[in-house]
Amino acid sequence: MSVSTATIRNLSVVGHGGTGKTTLVEHILYAAGVIDKPETVESGRTVSDFLPEEIENRFSIKTALSAFTWKDIKINLFDTPGAGDFIGEVISAFRASDCALMVVDAKSGVQIETIKLWRRLDMRNMPRMVFINKIELDNAGYDKTVEDLKERFHKTFIPVTIPLGEGTDYRGVINLLTMKAHVMDGGQEKEVDIPEEYREAAEQAHLELIEAAAEGDDELTEKYFEAGTLTIEEAKRGLAEGLKENKFVPVLCGSALLHSGINDLFHVINEIAPSPEALSEPILRNGEEDRLPVDPNAPFCGYVFKTFYDQFSGKLSFIKVVQGSLTPGAEVLNLSEQKKERVSKVFTAIGKKLVETSGAVAGDIAVVTKADSLRTNDTLAVQEIDFRFKPLALPQPIFSLAIGTDSKKEQDKLGELLHREAEEDLTFTLTYNPETKETVISGMGELHINMILNKIREKFKINVHTKTPEVAYRETITKPASAEYTHKKQTGGHGQYARVVMEIKPLPRGEIFAFHNAIHGGAISKNYIPGVEKGVREGMEAGILAGYPVVDLEATVVDGKEHPVDSSELAFKIAAREALKDALTRAGCVLLEPIMKLTVFIEEQYLGDILSDLSGRRGKVLGQKPIGGGIVEVDALVPQAELLRYAIDLKSMTSGTGSFEIEFSHYEPISGRIAEEVIKRAQSRQEEVKAGQ
Repeated sequence: MSVSTATIRNLSVVGHGGTGKTTLVEHILYAAGVIDKPETVESGRTVSDFLPEEIENRFSIKTALSAFTWKDIKINLFDTPGAGDFIGEVISAFRASDCALMVVDAKSGVQIETIKLWRRLDMRNMPRMVFINKIELDNAGYDKTVEDLKERFHKTFIPVTIPLGEGTDYRGVINLLTMKAHVMDGGQEKEVDIPEEYREAAEQAHLELIEAAAEGDDELTEKYFEAGTLTIEEAKRGLAEGLKENKFVPVLCGSALLHSGINDLFHVINEIAPSPEALSEPILRNGEEDRLPVDPNAPFCGYVFKTFYDQFSGKLSFIKVVQGSLTPGAEVLNLSEQKKERVSKVFTAIGKKLVETSGAVAGDIAVVTKADSLRTNDTLAVQEIDFRFKPLALPQPIFSLAIGTDSKKEQDKLGELLHREAEEDLTFTLTYNPETKETVISGMGELHINMILNKIREKFKINVHTKTPEVAYRETITKPASAEYTHKKQTGGHGQYARVVMEIKPLPRGEIFAFHNAIHGGAISKNYIPGVEKGVREGMEAGILAGYPVVDLEATVVDGKEHPVDSSELAFKIAAREALKDALTRAGCVLLEPIMKLTVFIEEQYLGDILSDLSGRRGKVLGQKPIGGGIVEVDALVPQAELLRYAIDLKSMTSGTGSFEIEFSHYEPISGRIAEEVIKRAQSRQEEVKAGQ
């Protein structure tokens, strides 16, 4: 078939872990004829969960793309992880999608990840549909799940299919558009007339569906008022328009495991889900946010929304084509790196399988291999353009560990592997803290970090050690002081001589450092002043209480003396450094600790426990507010030292339902027992370092 922008559907399958997303995708692929047999997650042979760690743990870790065609429509289907630790994978899928399919368990109803993902969809104003899965389970309830959705999200939910029975009585679904029932028959679905006992309820639901469809389009609204009904095709058009404008949420149901409700879902994806046509992408132009229309007739441009390293194909770059088309042999400019890349071949993907294509048009998803310069968030075009595509809106990592290995060789290999992980997953970071002399990895939670480290331990046999990272404290002064120091050293040739008189005083918090030259009469030549400033900066790095850097200090050199032969910039640097050390001893030095802005999202039932816990962590609660879906947002300022294990502790306090975001706010002084303990630990580390030298 010839793919056009209008015949593309980009859809993210999302939901809480365990709702059956991967099984649903498997059965969609089976219904489309892509695979001969739908596999179970337990079998380890599903299309989406192909990584060894996914097969072993039986849940999704990476977003998997399955691209296929059905009835002249090309569908790019993203199966996303359900655990909050892998939210970066979901966000990359959202960015490349035009619609989401939220999978909800008919037994459990709306769960915490459902709510969190819904909020992210709201932030994007992204159209969405709901598939209520697992209707066949005991205690499953379609009506109670729909009511739960309405209560949590205050949105208009429009049933398109309803179940024929629930639990052990479940037999299939009723399509409210066609007013036909689809019952299970030997692993397939058979169309039959609606059983008499369901007809009245189905007819009422059909009328509500037609009325909602009429509201999706002004022309259809007019016709509905005149004729009192719509044709099936008109209803589909109205639903498609209303969905695209995010006016309402179509609801379908079934059992992915029993292959029930799949064909109805398939038809809705094809006929109602929006195409990229007439949509637009967020861009940044001259620092301002703008929108770029999806246009197949313009010159090529697009962006990399995902990077993945495959053991056979190497580096894979997933590209959303926004304008024009990407074809084999094309030369594109990576505007982020200002490098040209030749695209030798263009692929699509069905899980781990790459399928070579003749190219990708605007709105489509392309996969290219071995394009070394490409990174996630890169903007690509055939020529220089005056905008860049907006980068992924990813949350900051919230859980960190300091890591090490048994040998230098292992350390180098570990660094290489972790850098690759960080390139694949932008919610995972690797940094070296020169203050604490630690290599620190950070991610979205304990599960996120453990999955990465376990893979490295098992696959590459590297013995990785981890520990809680040290906090990067600071030191500052509380009052003015002055000092002078004369550096005098005689050697066989030229000696070293420099005298520096210095005054220091505190600066407002956050201003870090200021240096002034107040020398009069040429006591110190101008060419030696840079050496004085270097000496002050060097002395500030070392600190005086516990070896932490000194901040928020103003230094002024007021006098000094030089020697016509023995003075040098080095001599003045040493003199300034020692003068600063002396002044610091009389400047009322105190420790500063980093304070973090913490935003916690919890179910209302846990609010009291969370507030009490924050108080015990020396936190200052700034406020709390309900944000919908029964979720409360709590904002607080908390010392970083109290949050090093918060990802684990919050999960324990909220039975795994809570989440949080964190960012640096400012530094605050600490004193008393807490400061004494910090200084004692720092001195102990310094002694260990000296002993090991």
